[in-house]
Amino acid sequence: VSTQSTGMGYRESAWIEVREMTWTQRLTNLAVLAFFLVLCMGGGGLMGFITVNDFGDDSEWYTNLTKPDWNPPSAVFGPVWSLLYLLMAGAAFFVWRETGFCKQPLPLVVFFIQLALNFAWVLIFGKAHDLLGGAIEILVLWVAIVATMVLFFRVKKWTALPLFPYLVWVTFATCLSWS
Repeated sequence: VSTQSTGMGYRESAWIEVREMTWTQRLTNLAVLAFFLVLCMGGGGLMGFITVNDFGDDSEWYTNLTKPDWNPPSAVFGPVWSLLYLLMAGAAFFVWRETGFCKQPLPLVVFFIQLALNFAWVLIFGKAHDLLGGAIEILVLWVAIVATMVLFFRVKKWTALPLFPYLVWVTFATCLSWS
């Protein structure tokens, strides 16, 4: 029965779904949501910690890079990435709610691959100071993000939407890397 045929909107049907869950199901959902939040935000935080001296105004290497005029201030990157990691975690959680880890694993496997590529870029570009390697790797990351969005869309159309700002930001970062 669709929400349209019952006269319920998405919010009402989602609330009924949560109310009908057992405590075990609710705890499982919270644990998986926490897993995705820790993985995305914690991983991003760890990459930031590892490269704290390699980016920003305190890094001699980074400040001496020739950057285009449209390069944003260093203070923008932390808040933007925090929001993007939060959106990624939410999207992955909602895909998991539809597929689990075993029923249809490909969307989440590709999600984990793109997340690993995301973290790898920070190390390649920021820690190793490999400009060409970082520029090539970010192109691979971009393709992995698009693949993740396509697979998420196939699971449930709206689950790809939280990844759109991420794709836009990585597209912008790709332009910065190649400029």
